[in-house]
Amino acid sequence: MRLPLPLVIVCAVIGTASVVAADHVFLHEADAPRAMFPSSTRATRKALELSDSELDGLGKLLGRRIESKTYPYLDVGDDRESIGSIFLLDVIGQSQPITFAVAVGKDGTVQDVRVMVYREPHGDEIEDRRFRKQFIGKALKDPIALGKDVDAITGATISSRSEAFAVKKSLALFAVLRHRLARTSSSP
Repeated sequence: MRLPLPLVIVCAVIGTASVVAADHVFLHEADAPRAMFPSSTRATRKALELSDSELDGLGKLLGRRIESKTYPYLDVGDDRESIGSIFLLDVIGQSQPITFAVAVGKDGTVQDVRVMVYREPHGDEIEDRRFRKQFIGKALKDPIALGKDVDAITGATISSRSEAFAVKKSLALFAVLRHRLARTSSSP
């Protein structure tokens, strides 16, 4: 059956609109420091470049092969000192990447986690405060796994798992940063 051309165009526009509508922006990068560290007065965008050995260690810690060596983050501070870092990560969801911002305080614990951009057609409940607060206070030593110390959202299990992975990876990246700072401050 052949559809008339105007109907084909309408169907194409509706189909395109539904794909575009799936992208939901919850948080812009420029707003992340004040949203996640309310006392912050400054934020500097930086990139963490991992060495080969750091990349291998990250993969072992996370239990999967990691290929990316460069990770963007925001060094957030107040008038006196750095108060933490916000890692900006894309983690695959059901079929699309989900962009997360994970705030790690200078003590190495999660201060906040936010979905910046959600691209799937459903499951964006992972941005709900009720779900996100499960990660607050978590440290690298914690399991941060569904069914252990994180309850998944029904109908959004894959997205829930993606958020847990983003948190664990951010904590591991922060540990690399902290290790580097300790090494440089103890060098003569």
